[in-house]
Amino acid sequence: MTDIRIPADVAAEQALASVTYHLPAPPLRKAITTYYLVRVTGPGVVTDQIFPEWANFRFVLSGGWTARFPGADWAPVPAVGVTGALERAVWVTGSEGLLVGVGLMPQGWPMFTRAPAHRFADQMRPLADVLGPAADAIGADLRHAPDVPAMLAALDRALPPLLRDGSDADAVAAAHAALQDGAVQTVAGWADRVGLSPRQLERFCRRYFGLTPKRLLRRQRVLRTLATMRESPDGGWSKSIDDQFADQAHFIREFRYYMGESPRAYLAREQPFMGEAWKRRKALLGAPVQVLQPPTGPDA
Repeated sequence: MTDIRIPADVAAEQALASVTYHLPAPPLRKAITTYYLVRVTGPGVVTDQIFPEWANFRFVLSGGWTARFPGADWAPVPAVGVTGALERAVWVTGSEGLLVGVGLMPQGWPMFTRAPAHRFADQMRPLADVLGPAADAIGADLRHAPDVPAMLAALDRALPPLLRDGSDADAVAAAHAALQDGAVQTVAGWADRVGLSPRQLERFCRRYFGLTPKRLLRRQRVLRTLATMRESPDGGWSKSIDDQFADQAHFIREFRYYMGESPRAYLAREQPFMGEAWKRRKALLGAPVQVLQPPTGPDA
């Protein structure tokens, strides 16, 4: 597999981008990781790679965004959209404007919709497919909000009435907690931890997480190692490899699959807003990426 390259016409002129994270109101913190705002300024576009992640609601209030999933062409990001769980990293471009995002916890998915998560995994769809008419109403409220505090208040006001019964969410949170535990290394071990058979866990994960247990465990292992290696001194990432990898070559193969490039290429390239996102998210939540955040948020 070769490293992903951004076409010259896309990467020709880089704009500037900034990202901020904000906690939702306490009643939403079991369902939502954070709200976040990505602001792009200047001519041209900003190009970066978003991490494998859980589902997100996104509202493009101004400007335009495109996304390129592994093996696919560039496509427009819906103005009011939902991205399901991402197994692998996705390249994105954004032009001058503002995007507002809502990151979901895995247990947040069944708190907002009865739709099976696997039907949304690795794809972008209109948010109305999840929230119905409320999706466009929220988008309109955000576009008319005069400032950031008003946008956050609009989300805090609009989202709680959409929450459903949390009975499914409790089981998802328990499975999510087990996934976060580095001692859980196999599908059989994960299934045993949550009191399911491996086949039951397979159905459960597809229904609520969007991906199979094996792929979730592999993704978790790569991102756990990525978090450690980003904090390592220059040139020291090879000492950060999770002990679940057989050797360095095994890790590099897995990293290429999930991130689309080698660890060396990833660490060497510019990260116009995801580098900042990493630091800001870690400062607010302790977890630098959505997939590494425990199932219960701050003060939930």
